[in-house]
Amino acid sequence: MNYYVLFCQSLKIDKLYQVFNSKEGIEAFIPKMERYIRSKDMIVLINMFPGYLFIKTKMNQIEFDTFLLLMNEQRDGIIRELKKDEVSALTQEEIYLLDNLLDDEYLLRMSKGYKVNGKTVVIEGPLKKLEKHIVSVDKKSHEAVLNIQFLNKKLKAGIEMQNSKV
Repeated sequence: MNYYVLFCQSLKIDKLYQVFNSKEGIEAFIPKMERYIRSKDMIVLINMFPGYLFIKTKMNQIEFDTFLLLMNEQRDGIIRELKKDEVSALTQEEIYLLDNLLDDEYLLRMSKGYKVNGKTVVIEGPLKKLEKHIVSVDKKSHEAVLNIQFLNKKLKAGIEMQNSKV
C-alpha cells in the first residue's frame, strides 16, 4: 500500500474525505488523537495534522498524480500534494510509525505511564513501543513530545502520568 498526503483547505477537508472514500481502491483518513483539556477535565478528539488528508491506495505515484488531475472539480479544496524528492508516498518508516500509533479508526489513543529516575515508563497504549523516543512529558497537559519528526513537526501524543507503577 502507498500512502499519500494532501494539504487541503480546512473547510473542505470533510467533503474531500467523502469524495476520496467513494472511489474504488482508495481509503482516505484523517488521523485524530485524544487530547486532555485541563480546563474541562475531559478528553476530546482533535486532528493530529490539521489540514492534512491521508490517502491509502495501491496506485503508484504516476497513477495517483493522473487520478488527481482527472478529478477536475471534485478536487476543489486541495491546496497541494506533499512530496519529497518527487515522491509523495510516505516512507516505509513513516508508514510503520502511523500503523503502530493509530488504531483501526485512525485514532491515537492516550497512553499511561509513570516516571522512574527521570525516565518515562509507558505501561499501556501506543507509546509503549516508542518509549525510548519520549523526550519530555507535560503532566498538566497530559502530553508527551517525541524526538520523531513527522510532516516537519515534532510528534506529540497524549499520556496520562501516574504517581507510581500500578
